[in-house]
Amino acid sequence: MSTAAQHKSFSAHGGMRDIPRGAVRLPKEGEKAPKVERKSRAGVLFLVLVMCCALFLMQNRQQILAYVSKPVRVVKMAKPLSRANENNIRAALAAHMNAGFFALDVQAIKSTLEADPWIEKAVITRVWPDTLSVAITEEVAIARWGHDALLNQYGESFAPELRDEDNTLPLLAGPQGMERKVMEQYQAFSQMLSETGLRIREIALSERGSWTLRLDNEVQINIGRSQVQERVQRFVTFYREYLHTRIAQVATVDLRYNNGISIRNRTDMPVGVASK
Repeated sequence: MSTAAQHKSFSAHGGMRDIPRGAVRLPKEGEKAPKVERKSRAGVLFLVLVMCCALFLMQNRQQILAYVSKPVRVVKMAKPLSRANENNIRAALAAHMNAGFFALDVQAIKSTLEADPWIEKAVITRVWPDTLSVAITEEVAIARWGHDALLNQYGESFAPELRDEDNTLPLLAGPQGMERKVMEQYQAFSQMLSETGLRIREIALSERGSWTLRLDNEVQINIGRSQVQERVQRFVTFYREYLHTRIAQVATVDLRYNNGISIRNRTDMPVGVASK
């Protein structure tokens, strides 16, 4: 037999003997089993262990679920609330508390809480084994919208039960769907008037697109539909240079002129038109 067709192996007596190609030498007593065989045994043991665990879980699933999915007993509020009623929130949560920890419908709780007009956003988190964490983001009222709603900082309206303190907020009014535009214009006009010390108490946008202001000193300012920024700036200049000493006698300021301002005093008599 040629060298290419044979393997050489040492005999027990130190001699060389030929082993046919493809033959497997069995381990002698005391020798370790091949690595492949050891891995195979470990795999079988692991599989048996997994099957035992699965069988145990199946036979005891009710007891295990009862242990790990206890009913929620503790509700934690992330921070104190300003306008949303905490008692109402806890009452709304009570309807969902009978479910187990994992069976609790978090999305349903979120929807229930966010139905409160004062709640902008609710974040519900389970804390094992029996606690529910509730984080509430409340709406921030910037102004009144009409006589039965409020506006938040985004110009979005919401309609909670109003309190007396809400009457101190500026009153904004306009066509339905124009809340954001009226809010933005209110902020722009307020910024322009800030150097005069005058504050806007009411702002209204008519169906025809005409703007009207009422200040906290009861002066009404008719701005009109066009060139509103330029007209208000004209009023600011006129007020600073002339009108600030006479504002207590003024009832109405009309800015709907190309190059002037009309003023009516509190005796209901027109003072005249001041040129630009």
